[in-house]
Amino acid sequence: MKAPQWFIEWGDCLERMAAMPAESVDAIVTDPPYEIGFMGKGWDASGIANSVDVWEAALRVAKPGAHLIAFGGTRAYHRMVCAIEDAGWQIRDCIAWQQWQGFPKSLDVSKAIDKAAGIAPTRITDNPTGSLGGVGDGGWNPTPRRLHYDTPATFAARQWEGWGTALKPAYEPAVLARKPLDGTVAQNVSRWGTGAINIDGCRYGYGDPAWPGPGEAPPVGRSGASAGSRIGISVTRAGAWHVPDLGRWPANVYACPKASRAEREFGCEGLPSVSGFEAVDREEGAAGVSSPRAGAGRTADRVHNHHVTVKPLAVMRWLVRLVTPPSGLVLDPFCGSGTTIAAAVLEGFDAVGMELSEEYARIARARVAAWERTDDARQINLFG
Repeated sequence: MKAPQWFIEWGDCLERMAAMPAESVDAIVTDPPYEIGFMGKGWDASGIANSVDVWEAALRVAKPGAHLIAFGGTRAYHRMVCAIEDAGWQIRDCIAWQQWQGFPKSLDVSKAIDKAAGIAPTRITDNPTGSLGGVGDGGWNPTPRRLHYDTPATFAARQWEGWGTALKPAYEPAVLARKPLDGTVAQNVSRWGTGAINIDGCRYGYGDPAWPGPGEAPPVGRSGASAGSRIGISVTRAGAWHVPDLGRWPANVYACPKASRAEREFGCEGLPSVSGFEAVDREEGAAGVSSPRAGAGRTADRVHNHHVTVKPLAVMRWLVRLVTPPSGLVLDPFCGSGTTIAAAVLEGFDAVGMELSEEYARIARARVAAWERTDDARQINLFG
């Protein structure tokens, strides 16, 4: 089997896609800007992800039946999906990456009411000898624990104690779309090699934490036996339950943690580094650097890969494998720090990435080269 070939181009994705041959791409998997101005980044508030022009350009280079997967933020996702649909793509599904690790950016309503009244919150001490903790053997944790918290000062604030303005972000959505078919599914697959998704290659093995649903063991026996949720199970004409050895049928949800600092930094050791507070665009010693939402600012003193929205390889490998046919070419118009390209190479696919920032493109090349270094894959310029 030949080694995957990949190339990451620095430049505007509209210009770069215009230079590519029409109907040359088998799958598009990308993580475009969420258009919410995340951490004050200008590139995350340009409107590019909501531009019909971008998705029309992607449609032109995609083969008939090729699939597109594009991430978006929960607040602004619908704008991007509308643009994708208006460009001519057919919306097929919404996939959720569950990561459980987000931190709520919520306003404490009772504190806001006190502040508006010009009253500072009162700090009190409670539960000097009692306990509070997780449930374990025998009930609540019996270890004495002293709690410190602010109590509302005004009557109006007390009425709204416990109220906020945001939920904990625990998932990120991605649209699954498909370019219109050339004929039927069978005809399109035969002519172009696209139009279907890789069910067996993306099943969840029993016990795989990527499946966040019921975790019972695969059932055995006939239909009269206990069969649990029967996910991924079919019934034969004889009435017996058949459990696929390959695992559960893939769902439109995938659960895995965010990329670790080690995963983000892999391959970037020889690149220039920035301080943790510089990575999150804050002043040294600022309180915001210690915020759980600050990411690299609180998890590392020096950072080589300072891109603030790095997807984990696990979920990107699963998505690339889901929609890319054998020997297919994967395109990522919003390459960032290169996770999609690395995922494609690790899955054995050729890949093209485009990144507007020269600095991020350099980080992406270093990361991808590190992941495929032992496979003798070659960088080639697919733009001629």
